[in-house]
Amino acid sequence: MSLGHSDADLQRVRALFDLVMDQPEGERAAFLASASGWEPGVKRQVEQLIGLTDEGDALLEPDRIITTPPSRPDGSALIGQRLGTYRVLRLIGRGGMGAVYEAVRDDDQYQKRVAIKVAERGLDSGLTAARFRRERQILASLEHPNIATLLDGGVTADGRPFLVMEYIDGEPITTWCDEHALPVARRVAVFIQVCGAVQHAHRNLIIHRDLKPGNILVTADGSAKLLDFGIARLLDNDTRDGAPMPATRDNSRAYTPEYASPEQIRGDVLTTATDIYSLGGVLYELLAGRRAHAPPSRAPAAIERAVLHDQVTAPSTVVSDQSAVRRAEPSAGRLRTRLHGELDNIVLMAMRREPERRYASAKALGDDLQNYLASRPVQAQGDSLSYRIRKFSQRNPIAVAAMALVVVAASIGATTTAAQARAARMQQTRAAAVGGFLQQLLRSVQPEIGRRDAQVSDVLDAAARRVQHDLAAQPAVQAELEGVIGQSYQGLGRYDAAEQHLKTALQLRRAVDGSGSTSAAVGLTQLGELYMAAGILDSAEMVLSQALALQHREARNPDSLYAAIVSDMGSAAHERGRPADAERLHRQALAIQRRVLGDHSDVTAMTLNSVAVAVGEQGHYAAAESLSRASLAILRANHPDANATVADVLDGLASELDFEGNVIAADSAYRATLALRRRLLGAEHPDYVSTLFNYSMFIFDQKRYREAADYSREILALRGRTVPESHPAIAAALQTLGRSLDQLGDRAGGERALQESLALRRKYVGPDSWTAASSEGVLGEHYTFLKEYPRAERTLLHAQAEFVKALGEANPRTQVNTRRLVALYTAWGRPEQAAAYQAKLGGGR
Repeated sequence: MSLGHSDADLQRVRALFDLVMDQPEGERAAFLASASGWEPGVKRQVEQLIGLTDEGDALLEPDRIITTPPSRPDGSALIGQRLGTYRVLRLIGRGGMGAVYEAVRDDDQYQKRVAIKVAERGLDSGLTAARFRRERQILASLEHPNIATLLDGGVTADGRPFLVMEYIDGEPITTWCDEHALPVARRVAVFIQVCGAVQHAHRNLIIHRDLKPGNILVTADGSAKLLDFGIARLLDNDTRDGAPMPATRDNSRAYTPEYASPEQIRGDVLTTATDIYSLGGVLYELLAGRRAHAPPSRAPAAIERAVLHDQVTAPSTVVSDQSAVRRAEPSAGRLRTRLHGELDNIVLMAMRREPERRYASAKALGDDLQNYLASRPVQAQGDSLSYRIRKFSQRNPIAVAAMALVVVAASIGATTTAAQARAARMQQTRAAAVGGFLQQLLRSVQPEIGRRDAQVSDVLDAAARRVQHDLAAQPAVQAELEGVIGQSYQGLGRYDAAEQHLKTALQLRRAVDGSGSTSAAVGLTQLGELYMAAGILDSAEMVLSQALALQHREARNPDSLYAAIVSDMGSAAHERGRPADAERLHRQALAIQRRVLGDHSDVTAMTLNSVAVAVGEQGHYAAAESLSRASLAILRANHPDANATVADVLDGLASELDFEGNVIAADSAYRATLALRRRLLGAEHPDYVSTLFNYSMFIFDQKRYREAADYSREILALRGRTVPESHPAIAAALQTLGRSLDQLGDRAGGERALQESLALRRKYVGPDSWTAASSEGVLGEHYTFLKEYPRAERTLLHAQAEFVKALGEANPRTQVNTRRLVALYTAWGRPEQAAAYQAKLGGGR
């Protein structure tokens, strides 16, 4: 192969080579043979490159083969080397500008898995270096949870630029959805994340220009990540580093023909509308199971002609039985029905040939998909009166059913009993009064607060001040509002205020409806759930038991309230360290909820997650992970936007992945949960604090002791403020702080923290609980560090007895303490006793 080629020759070879390598391996030769519009010499060189690729003889970039012989035939020249602070582990892929490696940060600061894109030799010309600098600057300006994060950059010892990026352990969005057989609604929910990422890029004056499934990866937890802004173009044409945006195909723009917009192919000036078209192409494939453009030939010229001249057909018209199975539909006909209408119209609007007739933004496309999921009218649908009535009916089935009943009652006459009529009027009166009070409150709260935008806590405080005075003559209405206010305070972590209002609500319910009424059972349940949240387990179990007994007498058949109380009892059993009892109770509640509420309600999903937690507590981590992911899938389909229930399940999944030993996935899930809860609840909320504690314990296990100590102190700073001393996170944070201080050399400070953790757990949870045994076991481990072996033995043996009594010998938590005993006797020089406890160890963590 000749070495004397111009830059234009190299660009044409590179461009055709990239197109060929995007095809499945078995179709590359045929694709190249049918490619038109390319010089024979260019095609011959690409053909040689494909042969080298199949033989694994090089790192397989056209310019490298043309200009420089490869230094290592297996393409592993960098494996094992360090690039800055990163150690290269393996080759994971190749792109248009270089090879991509998995690496790990490997210094005294911390360890982190990353992906590094490195230019190959022959690609480190000034032009390509400028492209790398451009990609680095573009990525550095983008901070979004669904965009791969740029972490670092630099130049190798031999002068090749490289980018260090967040490692995305995922699969192309189409592959991931197919492998999980995701239904249409869940596919749409995943895709909405992509719309948000693209909108963020557009707000930063960046268009991607190569949106395709291979540049949109989905991780194990269902998070979409947008990759590769290497060919992105700033909307203001500012190159930032002074270098022009290079052409990569015959002095044209770079793109993938199957997803390119007509204006890209024509070479017109590009706007954000080109990304909207490409998003439509990806959505088309997600829904229908095939690409929007399917000419007889897959040659680039044929695809380009199809994009320019062929009409895009509706996705519903091209589905097959195979694509239906991958979308959890029994037949192509059922899938066709699912897509016909709104989804067809959304896709076709995104892919209109005229840019000005597409969605105005990626956000508008995402909003329309969200409207579809929520059964609201979509922009791409006709605006007829019958259509809007139908959407209102889907969105408000209870209200529509109620109106229908009114109509029926009016037509057939008054057939209900006088008692039923009185009950109906009473409920109607209560609802109207509650609604009127809230409307009046919201109208008046802004002047009262004294600023334009009132916070939730401000509104609650205003309501709390007014409810007793304004509704003293309406105790039933006051009871409803006291309950709402109390639960809202609980949601904000203000437990003392919550208890005051929930107790008032319970007293009013008993006075109005009777101490043995369902209304009283509701009040008891609300109070029990508050005590659960605050970690006051004795009070929680007592109150929930009263509620369960009342509802058992009142309900002819177990209903949703009965199931909720049973599930709450399961949560109490979990906190008491009785995972088998927790699993039994949660499964009992789940069976009722599936019968009453269906398989896809939020309540059902949350109970399914509770089952997962209980299963994981018994050491069955793979089963627990599967159950959590099923729960998460339901909730994400119901709530594509940020949602607290999604955060709750994601938190549980992070813990399960942690115990399973899946470090990378657990770290990602913990961080996602923290970001979501901080955004929704704030950094002082008890739920955020609980996740922060779990994460601090996780990073302690990764030997990042200083970080773990800092996070623990952050939690403890909230003690007595937004988090009561009785909250489990306080004792847990003290435990992690003590262990971290031990590792950092502050043994005295470590012992103080560990003893305080044990005292709090004995006080608030009970001296016989497994959580108290946990604190005692960690204290025993501390004494082993100090070589106070007799004291360590007494402490660890007592903790072991409590663990076995509460959880059983095979429980993973018990086995953690068993390992502490092995370590003690090994350090003490007592091998026989160490061997005896070693024999008790199973496969737990």
